[in-house]
Amino acid sequence: MYQYGTKEWDEAYATLVEERRRGESEPFILGTPEWVFEFEKKIQGDGRYKEVAKKWEGSVVLVFKADPQAGLENDLFIFMDLWHGECHSVRLVPSEIGRTGEYVLEAEYDRWKRIMKKELNVVKELATRKLKLVPFEFKKAAKLTAAAQAAIRLVDLSGEVGTRFPDELEPGQVKAIRALLKELRTNFGI
Repeated sequence: MYQYGTKEWDEAYATLVEERRRGESEPFILGTPEWVFEFEKKIQGDGRYKEVAKKWEGSVVLVFKADPQAGLENDLFIFMDLWHGECHSVRLVPSEIGRTGEYVLEAEYDRWKRIMKKELNVVKELATRKLKLVPFEFKKAAKLTAAAQAAIRLVDLSGEVGTRFPDELEPGQVKAIRALLKELRTNFGI
């Protein structure tokens, strides 16, 4: 297994992303390395995000809670390295790395799906703690509230990535996503 934070992990992850981007057809499946790559590119290329997030400092981690029926046997951590409107990277990461993010936002898979589809409002979900800041700290919650426009824009961008949701896949595709996630756990600790 590759050790997160090493050059070998970064190189192997980048190779995996490139291979999967060439081998998979769009729209990509949420939670796959190729989907995360597309999300990263959306954020990096978005002038509106850069403007509304110019005062933001800190990493944000999206935690999709396990949902075996959707093919997610374990929690999924998407780590966003964000700083003053810039997106340095977005990666799938091991849970122990994901939990170290400055702002860890956690919800059930279905809640994230509904937020991404704009069926639920991200600010309201944070305010009602259905989308949880883990661990909850009042100071961090206040900072997230102050950055509501940046949070809304990130959600908008996630919805602009062509997405197939795991629970909407055919049975054979669910089997393939389970195999991919098992491979990511084995090789990358994700």
